[in-house]
Amino acid sequence: MVRYKVAKWNAFLATRERGRRVREDIERELARVDAGDTLVLDFSGVDGITVSFGDESVAKLVLARTAGDFTDRGFVIEGTTEDVHETLETVLARRKLAAVNLRPSGELEILGVQGWLPDTLKAALNLRSFRASELAERLGLTPQAANNRLKLLVASGAVAKERVIPEGGGKEFSYKAAIPA
Repeated sequence: MVRYKVAKWNAFLATRERGRRVREDIERELARVDAGDTLVLDFSGVDGITVSFGDESVAKLVLARTAGDFTDRGFVIEGTTEDVHETLETVLARRKLAAVNLRPSGELEILGVQGWLPDTLKAALNLRSFRASELAERLGLTPQAANNRLKLLVASGAVAKERVIPEGGGKEFSYKAAIPA
């Protein structure tokens, strides 16, 4: 796991422009992270962020992952104050996105969209390395439903995906939990 200290930018982070610069710096760091590894966005030392900063930095980072950027590596948020936690929860939920937050107790929680995501994350963490069909079987879902859930898990940073070529040809992915169990 590679740690990115968000506090190097300031203890209070505001403006969309600052959020863009931080996101671009995080993306450069993600590009250096090995496939299958995880980047920890460490908010320790950050007292607060504005909605515009959170949207531009974290929400747009998750949004880029829905388009396929850096999906072969994970990321997790850690060290948030109550104010930072609430702001990230708000900006992610507003865009119907999710990210994983590691609480001081070591417990993982979903920020943003909830629904079935916590149960799916738990199943993915138990499997550690799997294909969509294995996750579908574990959760009693159709493979299509599992694929739909995996899209959000991959975007959230909780799961990394890698393209594999099955024996019969075609396009298939394998998935790996990218955050600690």
